[in-house]
Amino acid sequence: MLNPSGSGAWHRTSPFAIVFFVGRTVREFARNLVQLIAIFGTLAVLINRTPSAALVIPLGILVIVATGVLKYWFFRFRLEEDRILIRQGVFRKTALDLPFNRVQGINVERSLVDRILGLVTLSLDTAGSVTAEGQLPSVTAELADRLRTRVAEDSRAGVAEAAGGEEQASDEAIPAVPPRAEVTGDLVLKLPAADIVRIGLANWNIVLVAAFFGLYMELIDMNQAAVESFFASAEAAFRAAGELIQAMLVAGSALAVLAALIGAAFLRHHDFTLWREGTAFRSRAGLLTQKEVVVETARIQQLTLSQNLPMRLFRGFRLRMLPAAPLQGQDGETVAGMHLAEVLQVPWLRDPAADDLRSRVFGPEGQGLTLLPRSGSFRRVSPHYVHILTLRISAVSALVGAPVLLSTGGIEPVWGAPAGALIWWLASLPPAALIAWQRWRHQGYLHDDDGLASRSGFFGRKVDAFLFRKAQSVTVRQSPLQRRKGLATLQVELACGRVAVPHIDHGEARRLRDHMLYRVESSHRRWH
Repeated sequence: MLNPSGSGAWHRTSPFAIVFFVGRTVREFARNLVQLIAIFGTLAVLINRTPSAALVIPLGILVIVATGVLKYWFFRFRLEEDRILIRQGVFRKTALDLPFNRVQGINVERSLVDRILGLVTLSLDTAGSVTAEGQLPSVTAELADRLRTRVAEDSRAGVAEAAGGEEQASDEAIPAVPPRAEVTGDLVLKLPAADIVRIGLANWNIVLVAAFFGLYMELIDMNQAAVESFFASAEAAFRAAGELIQAMLVAGSALAVLAALIGAAFLRHHDFTLWREGTAFRSRAGLLTQKEVVVETARIQQLTLSQNLPMRLFRGFRLRMLPAAPLQGQDGETVAGMHLAEVLQVPWLRDPAADDLRSRVFGPEGQGLTLLPRSGSFRRVSPHYVHILTLRISAVSALVGAPVLLSTGGIEPVWGAPAGALIWWLASLPPAALIAWQRWRHQGYLHDDDGLASRSGFFGRKVDAFLFRKAQSVTVRQSPLQRRKGLATLQVELACGRVAVPHIDHGEARRLRDHMLYRVESSHRRWH
């Protein structure tokens, strides 16, 4: 129960926070993609059969807006001497008690309207313990600056008290946080406009979304006659046009897609800047909506450097600094009022900058590691990985493809499903072997006394690196086929996820497990 006594009074945020709560309601609703598709599919069928069912759409919008207004009305916060209290919830009430000494980062997001009105949305990141994370939407910039300074002062006081009354410089001390307009510290990286253009060209999410909706429209068969008539008319008009007009239409469509990709990249990553402020990393980016993310170095559990196929052509990488994830409730769902930890992401960087950031994050530890997937220091896993992965891919393909082959009449029904599965399995062996060989070429691992880096990928590449003392649990697993070959899979659970190194020597996996557990037990440094 919250203590009602205190120097502060309960406050509401700005009425513009209604937009924030409406957006949160939409995001929570859209997280379940299966549910979203089912609802849209049902609406499409109902509207197709009964046009009056279209009234459900404005009614749904009204319900979402009303939910946002109610969430705003029941949202309260209060500042105490050493903590912030947050009450929220319409039917399910929650009370959050966040001591300042547990807050490890205050992230700031400012939409276009917020920037015009001088408002910000704060996300309070904790140490991943029982203390929940909270958000303060649409508060004044002055309150944000005062809260950030208060958190920094309380954190320094806690460090000084733990050190016997004297402040000590360490990687776990929290430095003073300057006001938002006075970002100081070591400038690590700033993206020029050319790199943001490359980010847009390497991001094909819009194309994938368009393809998905095209397939979806075909599957639900909504207004098939009208759709077919539209495309038939468009095709006839295109054929009737001259060759020059056709070429201009094709080029215009391609340029429109490219412009959309590049424009989306500028909206999100414009003026991306990364600083090192004491023991924390801070990033700021955005054209209309500006977002700041602050992550304490001690809280970073894992570094992930990734590169998709277009990024390989441009010789660029994306780096993600994964912090400790928030805890879950007993029912497996995220506790009310808690939000996913902010991931500090560098959307584009080159080889030297990637290893420089790895050195900055890991400090004197893990000097023998690298994030560069082309490094010759990586050891490949056993070649038996190709055989095992080939059998796995072809078996799954046979189970999926045999019913398709039977349904299309590709084989006589008298042969039955076993024959169909066998035929499909034999036909899938060559492509499965090629896929497995490509996966094996990119699979590898590298370790020193302090940490491990795991490389994987197919067309793209990814490297996951972490320090041994960050491990939560370590498991050595063997399948029957691995046991016959003396191989095993090393699986490491971190506070942010899982890293696995498949098909390495069983003795090597056990030695790595024992050394990793020893480093966890012998380390006196915090893992978050």
